[in-house]
Amino acid sequence: MATVTNQGGVTTQGSRTFYFGSSSGLDTSALIEAAYNQRVAEATRNDDKITTNESRVSALSDLQTLSKTLQTAMTSLRTNYSLLSDPSVFNQKSGTLTTATTGVNPSSFLGVSIDSDAGAGSYSVQVSSLAMAQKVRGSSYGDATVAQSLNGTFQIGLAGGATANIAIDGTMSLNDIAATINTQKDTTGVTASVLQVSPGQYQLFLTANETNKAITTSLVSGTDVLQSLGVTDGVGGFLDEIQPASAAEIIVDGVTFTRDSNTFNDVIDGVNFDLLTANPGVTFNLKIGNDNSAVKDKILDFVEAYNGLRDFILANQSVQSNGNVSEEAILFGDNQLRALTTGVQDILSKSFGDGGTNLSTLRELGITQGGDGKLITDEGKLDTAIATKFDEVKDIFSTQIVNPNANFRMSGNTSLMTSATMNFDITYSGGAITNVSVNGDSTLFDINGTSITGKKGSIYEGMSFAYIGTVSTTFTFEMNQGLGDLLDNQLNRFSDTITGSLEIEKQRLNDISKDLEARSVRIRERADDYRNSLIDRYAAFEAKIGASNAVLAQIKAILGTNNDN
Repeated sequence: MATVTNQGGVTTQGSRTFYFGSSSGLDTSALIEAAYNQRVAEATRNDDKITTNESRVSALSDLQTLSKTLQTAMTSLRTNYSLLSDPSVFNQKSGTLTTATTGVNPSSFLGVSIDSDAGAGSYSVQVSSLAMAQKVRGSSYGDATVAQSLNGTFQIGLAGGATANIAIDGTMSLNDIAATINTQKDTTGVTASVLQVSPGQYQLFLTANETNKAITTSLVSGTDVLQSLGVTDGVGGFLDEIQPASAAEIIVDGVTFTRDSNTFNDVIDGVNFDLLTANPGVTFNLKIGNDNSAVKDKILDFVEAYNGLRDFILANQSVQSNGNVSEEAILFGDNQLRALTTGVQDILSKSFGDGGTNLSTLRELGITQGGDGKLITDEGKLDTAIATKFDEVKDIFSTQIVNPNANFRMSGNTSLMTSATMNFDITYSGGAITNVSVNGDSTLFDINGTSITGKKGSIYEGMSFAYIGTVSTTFTFEMNQGLGDLLDNQLNRFSDTITGSLEIEKQRLNDISKDLEARSVRIRERADDYRNSLIDRYAAFEAKIGASNAVLAQIKAILGTNNDN
């Protein structure tokens, strides 16, 4: 800011502080500033463009995140092509465990977990007995810390398992003997403890670490320590067996099963039983079916995620009452947003599944679009559809595949093809696939080992298959892509953090901003140089005027006049 007096003023511009108008009376500071601003006008416009680009990049990132959120919400609704795991909620199973016996809580007697490969059905289950671990004890002693004066080595372990030799010397107390046994418990499977059973009375306890496995002992050398402590009888038995080793037993649909542990995972495929309490007189009824509740939750998650994306789209299409675009509509008219919106809307309006009398649209599931394009769910109608037409609901969201060849499978699909009927003719010769023809055309797929991939630019681009057979074969493969798969593939073309069009557009805007910023730096550097040259020029101008004024003053003095003419 300039400080002005009737003799001129002083100002600071850039890194320079200087006097102006002291001789000429002209506001050269304003002239310099105007010239400088004219020189940096383009840089200022560039700054505005950079700010706009930054806002657009931020908005595109938000769109990218919301698209990813919707994709994540559909993970368990769409088809999984991996052989390692199957996250599909449609393959999950749930079970109900009930009993007609009053006052009995089934979960207190039996724990049940159900895998996705369990078949639907009903079963009767009785818990006859629990598997128990053997537990024995020795004689009572008044002090567990007094040396027992026993010298001997014995062998200990579990029946059928590893054993270890335990060496005891005369300095060891009851506590020391237990501690010595426990140094080998990971090998032997036997744990020792000393417990105070009553005031001033201590006993050595031996417990098997596995159920239905007997503890075995034998003398190796010296004194029979365990017999001396009242644990064994000297002929292979125990004097005081508190709990014998026993097997678990359950009865399923009238068939008795016994196991060494309280876990039964091979009685019903995909079902794991954990026995908690035995009650032979109680019958439990186990009913296994589809996990309808989980399917509904995932569909509602999909609706919520879509509506979150839709809110963003609406905000960026907003126009004020006066016809002006809202300040929040940063992506108003953006090609990326328009293409994404159109692609998603097109998929949501499609029919899926087998069609005909089967459920095939979101509307038939009770999911409709409001006037703002957001999804509205009739949960009652959705519950009915899931409960009565489960497979048809699944076919709407997940891809249906008809594949008669056990050695052939689809390993991936990122295409936007809704359906396809493909007549494969695979030639296998010399230990390798040599040719793949589909519908009579052998130019549509690339072959790499057992992998068969749709050529880029072909109608099958994005499709990949695997063939592990060792003979030539001909068969027909059919595919109807579900809404979850199709929508995920569509969104991924925008949201992918490497190849997605949103990422590419963000990078393009960032590159433009970098170029603008670099240009602005150069413009300001040249403007600074120009301003410094003006400062120097006007300083010389003031100096010359000052010198001229001094000469004029001398002339006036000589002539004795104040007349400037």
